[in-house]
Amino acid sequence: MPETAPASRFDEAAIAALRARFEKVGCAQMADAAPELITVLDLPLAARNGRPRVCGPVFPVATDDDMLPCLQALAAAPPGWVLLLHNRVTPSEALAGDIFAASAAAQRLGGIVVDGAVRDLLELAPLPVPVFSTQVTYVSARTTETRADEVPQTVRAGGCEIRPGDWIFGDADGFLLLAEDRVSAVLAAGAVLRHQEEKLIDAITRGDGTLAELTGLADFLAGTGPLTFAP
Repeated sequence: MPETAPASRFDEAAIAALRARFEKVGCAQMADAAPELITVLDLPLAARNGRPRVCGPVFPVATDDDMLPCLQALAAAPPGWVLLLHNRVTPSEALAGDIFAASAAAQRLGGIVVDGAVRDLLELAPLPVPVFSTQVTYVSARTTETRADEVPQTVRAGGCEIRPGDWIFGDADGFLLLAEDRVSAVLAAGAVLRHQEEKLIDAITRGDGTLAELTGLADFLAGTGPLTFAP
């Protein structure tokens, strides 16, 4: 099949605008604000080059310790999209390193997320593209034998289906997925919640009261009032 990106109403500038909104929120607030709309991506992903946030429409591909599908996906991923490499083999050989990530940066990709291993952590550090993985090894995947029949493709990882064009969000608290048409609304709801949290933190910092006092914990326990989370 032709290696083309799925259609999306998000161009690179629109992706960048939503990414800027995510910088002021976070996965925790998005999940708290709209738990029924998000899908938890249950993978032990860690930031590998000091860039702790990633988001964008996801461009997934699966492999079996073979670099060829990874290279196909890298070649086809559009600017702003997040390349997701799912290795069905574990422990994983390294599917991405400094050369792979340097090309992703030059192609203006939104990030690299590897359900598997990466390497070259020192060399990854200065590169502007966020890199996340579940494993690290210096042993590079050298096989280039089995091409992906379809790029991108729906993969199953982390307890869920990851479909091309879904949005992936990740930070130090974890990763989640959103259908494309829910992204703006969930970001907005998360921003409202984050504003309320910041007001509460500011009130505690000013000395207006403890968390228990500001939330009415004593009255709630006595059955005489609600438990509120706003000062």
